[in-house]
Amino acid sequence: MPSLFSKLSQALKTAIPQQTGRPKKRRPFKIARPPLAHNIQCYGYAVSSEWLVRFAEQHCPEDLPDRDHTDYEDIATTRAYELLASLSGIYYLDYRNCLNPPPGGIIPPEWIGVFRGKYDDAPDEVLDAIQIDTVQVFYVCSDRGDFEMRPTQKQLNTLTKLIGHPPQWWVAYGPGPW
Repeated sequence: MPSLFSKLSQALKTAIPQQTGRPKKRRPFKIARPPLAHNIQCYGYAVSSEWLVRFAEQHCPEDLPDRDHTDYEDIATTRAYELLASLSGIYYLDYRNCLNPPPGGIIPPEWIGVFRGKYDDAPDEVLDAIQIDTVQVFYVCSDRGDFEMRPTQKQLNTLTKLIGHPPQWWVAYGPGPW
């Protein structure tokens, strides 16, 4: 009669398949790193808070409080973020406010001038006249230290399908902590 130890050992062997050979190497998606600039550049998806709320309402309504709850939008956007990270397998997904340049993709020089202190001594009217358009971006990597931690192509494809449009490079609003 087999001992309890041998039964447990056999159960473990069938429950945990033995690995053979080397483990698969994780291959991040391929993309050229942009030249470093003063501002951080983030590779990701423009998503509004409204979009995130709708996503949570469609995919995890059971996890949301009543619509009239004080923190409804914060809770819904958090649940959407958690679900996007879980479904894509990209758990280091982050977000930043980024510059949203006008058509043509050229960032107006006065926007950069604001960051670099060019208008520090200017009257408030001058600063008020500079309308900086920003967008919230969920990003999977930046041009800094986390570039090497890019997700796999499969993870990126999954996230792109969930969000509904491809990622792109964005210039972060402000120099950032890196």
